[in-house]
Amino acid sequence: MNAAQGSFGKFLAGLGSLFPSALVGPSGWERLLALAHRLPIHVIDNRFGFEFALCDPEPAADFFAGFSPRCRLAEFFVSQGKTAPPGSAPAAMGAFLAEQAQNPQAFLPRSGGDVILEYDLAGATPDPDAPPGIFLVPGTASETDARELLGDPDSAVTALWAVAGWGPDAAEQRQVQRIYEALPPTGFISQTGVIPGRAQRAIRLIVRIYSVEEAIEMLERLQWPGSPPAAAAILEDVMHLTRPYTGLSMDVTAQGMSPRLGLEFFRPVEWHELDRPGWKSLFDLLVEKGWCLPAKGRGMAAWPHMGQVFAEDGVYRIRQTINHVKLIMDRGEITAKAYAGIDTPRVVL
Repeated sequence: MNAAQGSFGKFLAGLGSLFPSALVGPSGWERLLALAHRLPIHVIDNRFGFEFALCDPEPAADFFAGFSPRCRLAEFFVSQGKTAPPGSAPAAMGAFLAEQAQNPQAFLPRSGGDVILEYDLAGATPDPDAPPGIFLVPGTASETDARELLGDPDSAVTALWAVAGWGPDAAEQRQVQRIYEALPPTGFISQTGVIPGRAQRAIRLIVRIYSVEEAIEMLERLQWPGSPPAAAAILEDVMHLTRPYTGLSMDVTAQGMSPRLGLEFFRPVEWHELDRPGWKSLFDLLVEKGWCLPAKGRGMAAWPHMGQVFAEDGVYRIRQTINHVKLIMDRGEITAKAYAGIDTPRVVL
């Protein structure tokens, strides 16, 4: 394996033994590799990772990759966009990334923002040609950076329309403004994104909230078409094992806030720490509550790990960590997902 050239697929193929069988089986692995072979090796320049559906017995994963607008992976998508059909999602994303790289006053560079792409690969009939979800995120975990990047709803929405290749929609913009207006004093938008490959057009906002009371008050102000008391019960069940805040993941359409609501939870450790006992306690709780299959819980508990991969061009340190879990409420049903990452710094001997 020569990681200095070729596709990301060749590199990922050498990591197959790192995936517990409960999380990725043969069919899921085939889907991951099919995508990875279409992506350049530059994916490993930044952290990448996997989204696991904890209530689904199928051992398959979605994929995500993060990068800055001025890096080799961004250049790959800019080049792809230039040859894509005009008006297509790849063309729009390529043009957006080109603007971010060339113009210091564009949306991302003026506030140090980054991009995360998410590819839907799990599920009954994933479409391998569907464009990825595109999330605009601060370049650091700093609240100040998040507020600077995403503090203005109109500029955030305009950037999302551009990256997705969507036309303006005044009703959609107004619904996003309603979310901003309902923020509690300590709350802020930590991420925002669009998923052009899905049937329903929507803007996703991730709202950082620091107390159960503020979360419920905000949901009630927005007249969320779900059960705020049920959301409060979930927060109270889980937050004793996590950081003292949650992320409210909201899908916003021209008609208003979707019934789907995600509740994101983070362990009180830095992203690069393995924290195996802490994550095991959290997954044990999810299994006990019926929000995670036991096999998936064991697989996630085994995920955090440090190791090495020996390649033709050197040695790579492999660090597997867990970023967060998300409990999703949708019309009375509760499901869970886990987001796990890998970073691969090269060892200089």
